Amino acid sequence: MNLPDVRKRLTSPFSVFILLWLVINSLQGRFTDLNNDEAYYWMYSLYPTWGYFDHPPMIAVMIKAGYLIFHNELGVRLLSIIFSATSLIMIWSLIPESDGKKSNLPCFIMLAVILPVFNIYGFIATPDSPLIFFSVLFLVIYKKFREKETWNNTVFLGVIMAAMMYSKYHAALLLVFVIISDLKLLLRPKFYVASIIGLILFIPHISWQVANDFPSFKYHLVERVSGLNPGNIPEYLGNLLVFQNPVILILGTWLIFKRKSADTFERTLRFVFFGFMIFFLFSALRYRVQPQWTSLMSIPLIIIVFSSIDFSRVTVKTIRWTMYIMFPLIILFRTALVFDFLPVKFLKEEYHDYSKKMKELGALAGERPVVFTNSYQDPSVYTFYTGKFAHSLNNLNYRRTQYDIWDFENRIHGKEILYAPHWPTNYIMDNFRKYRFFNGDTIYLKEYNDFRSVQKEIAYLDSPHYTFSKTKADSLALRIFNPYPYPVDIRHPDFPLVFYITFFSDGVKVARYTLPLPESVSSLTPGDTITVSSGFMPADLKEQDYTVAVCCEAGPLYDPVNSNIARATVTK
Repeated sequence: MNLPDVRKRLTSPFSVFILLWLVINSLQGRFTDLNNDEAYYWMYSLYPTWGYFDHPPMIAVMIKAGYLIFHNELGVRLLSIIFSATSLIMIWSLIPESDGKKSNLPCFIMLAVILPVFNIYGFIATPDSPLIFFSVLFLVIYKKFREKETWNNTVFLGVIMAAMMYSKYHAALLLVFVIISDLKLLLRPKFYVASIIGLILFIPHISWQVANDFPSFKYHLVERVSGLNPGNIPEYLGNLLVFQNPVILILGTWLIFKRKSADTFERTLRFVFFGFMIFFLFSALRYRVQPQWTSLMSIPLIIIVFSSIDFSRVTVKTIRWTMYIMFPLIILFRTALVFDFLPVKFLKEEYHDYSKKMKELGALAGERPVVFTNSYQDPSVYTFYTGKFAHSLNNLNYRRTQYDIWDFENRIHGKEILYAPHWPTNYIMDNFRKYRFFNGDTIYLKEYNDFRSVQKEIAYLDSPHYTFSKTKADSLALRIFNPYPYPVDIRHPDFPLVFYITFFSDGVKVARYTLPLPESVSSLTPGDTITVSSGFMPADLKEQDYTVAVCCEAGPLYDPVNSNIARATVTK
């Protein structure tokens, strides 16, 4: 390509749009505080590994690469910003060539601007950013692969499959919907070769899951799933409309039904669009579906809507009028992310006050680590904006996070720390000092000179099923061990250990009973294992089946889960 052609491309309306997109999102990314999830993923990047509790490692790699260039919010978001612009370039390339494609470019630009997905992931650094990028790239290579099964296309397809899966597990749904839409892929040997390449490249993450007892799979496929709850469906549909732009979503759905697929690739786009919509509609019966889980619907949505412009002037008018209404709102919202002028609680708490509060807390803590509870957000935001170490201890009132996998507990053992519990108990409210932040929010704080906590599994229930009586004392044989590289002081003055057996019904804690230890048991050296017999009577429980676990409270640190889960039946 000669110099005049290069200049022509660089100064074309589409190139100017992409450049503006990069500039605007870069400014937004630099001057908007990190939200709590971004700070959490930034913490991922500090401790590189093949997997994390919530997600695969692609977002951590992206953040680490950007943060090497800029040590600020822009560094965290740099690759997300670049990926967003590149995704739009690839989506534009996926739109079939036609006489009106270039002349209708303003409609494509308007679609990109008014679709919330592209605004949000234009600069926000979450796993959805690489997921969208690699999904679009996958569709580009998949289209080429169908047209010509070269070895280059085969290998590239396999690499991109792995990259998608390293971004977010929802990529598996995209692969399933693509295969369903084009079953002839299953007759193509090179498609199997591509799949094997992708699987081989994904083995390090699978190995990490195995080594850590499949934490991500358990969380996403078991722990998040609840009983049948049709009440989630209205919330899902409302979020879907907002996240995909209600006007464009309805317009796109109508256009898909109105026109037939032009080719196999457009058929694939339809399957992806409706596949995600229907899959998460049924998923909403069992758990709350987060809006971003449907982000990949925006790819076929923008392609199909734009491809319908040539034969539907209604489409053009709808896009324009939606732009007139939505664009000022988008500008207002994105400006409010930087400047605190809207009385919106969500914006104020997450994007304006959060970092200030953590900096204020950092000044109180000095050089002492801060220990939070039941929040992956607090220690992540605190560490990013203060540069100081923090940790989170989770219990029954919260879910597990990456902080349960990191060895941070060992780093604070026996140290002087500032403890900042998330949900205070009566004991905490009576014995901790109440601190008021600049914005009126309050927090309970207490300094400890010799901090002790027990978050790991320290007890074991030997039987998979127990039977307990309501009318006579039951004896429970409990195996207690020390998994730490230091002694566990059971009689510590500030953090004495108290063992409980906790009963759950449908995942909800219904009762707990103290498991007294013999007075002779005062400490456990590293590697020690003892067996004790403790008596209790569940007199106030109903006669039914429960799940049970052992909790080991250390002073004010309440309700951690410190054992395996077992079944129990309560009888008369």
